[in-house]
Amino acid sequence: MDAMIEAAQRLGTELPAMSSLKTQVSMFENGRRDPGPDYQSIFCEVYEATRVDLGFALETAPSQFDTLPTLPTPQVPTPTANPEILGYLQSVFVQHAQAEPLVGPRFLVPAVQSQVPLIEELCKEASGPLRNDVVRVGARYSEFLGWLHQDTGDSKAAMLWTNRALEYASELDDPVLSSYVFQRRSNIAAEAGQAGYAMGLANAALRHARKLPGQVQAVALRARANSQALLGQADDCERSLDEARALAAGHGEGDGLALYCSVSYIDMEAASCALHLQRPEDAMQTLRASLTHWPAEQQRDRGLCLARLATAYAQLEDVEGAYNTALQAVAIAQTTGSARILAELGRLQSHLARWQKLVEIAELNRLLSSMRGQ
Repeated sequence: MDAMIEAAQRLGTELPAMSSLKTQVSMFENGRRDPGPDYQSIFCEVYEATRVDLGFALETAPSQFDTLPTLPTPQVPTPTANPEILGYLQSVFVQHAQAEPLVGPRFLVPAVQSQVPLIEELCKEASGPLRNDVVRVGARYSEFLGWLHQDTGDSKAAMLWTNRALEYASELDDPVLSSYVFQRRSNIAAEAGQAGYAMGLANAALRHARKLPGQVQAVALRARANSQALLGQADDCERSLDEARALAAGHGEGDGLALYCSVSYIDMEAASCALHLQRPEDAMQTLRASLTHWPAEQQRDRGLCLARLATAYAQLEDVEGAYNTALQAVAIAQTTGSARILAELGRLQSHLARWQKLVEIAELNRLLSSMRGQ
């Protein structure tokens, strides 16, 4: 026992009282209990032997593969920009963009992120006639990844990737792309409650308004309207929205940047502005009319529209309308994983707080809490 105690002290292992220690050792000797790692170390120290020598571990024969030579790691060549690689990246981007309104960001972030290392390598190395095409691909992927992160609720990552898109756009000296990215930055800032910053970015997006296609100018005006609503500038907000509607109705394609910008989309944003300006009746009428001809492919935005309509109903004290509409929005939020829909439903909850003891509202609150992982 003394040898064990001395060995334990050298190893820094704490042993039980002497009576308990004797019981433990007796059980080891009788085979009623196997010594754990600490006791194995002490016995190895006392007998100056290995675990294999004392029967604590089995000696294994070397595998036949242990004698095989280690193969050298192949050198992966740096990719070189060419029309084939660019065509591949462009076609994959189109597929991602078409899927995003239907499936939301949850499944697309990893897929888009997986393309980034290749794109960054191409942007580092590309020169000559293809460089602008490579940089444009980098800008589109970065902006899209920023949007996906925004829709997951990660505003920090959203702004990081959107800023990177602006760097690419600046190199291209492309006023249309730069304007589009500026309004995206404004949108992120507005959702974070930074109204003044959002206004400045929206104004930057509209700095060269006459050079912009109709739909790009329309989304930039929508960004300005959101900022004006947050700042309580109701008349200016209304003027911006009217101009945005007129441009969206013209269906200018905007180099594919803002094809989603329909009159219904502007109406949904107008309703959001109305809610910020404490005009729920205007918001309700606009949203109900907009939903009657909502584009089928814009499923995620339809969910956001429904969540805002539910908020309008709640502000108008139509609890049944708020509950039924919210359930439709919840179903789309579950399918797409859109944190923006969930955030709007969170604002709805604050308006329904005084009815929280109703069975339906309590059920809705439990459902939303489970979706947030609470």
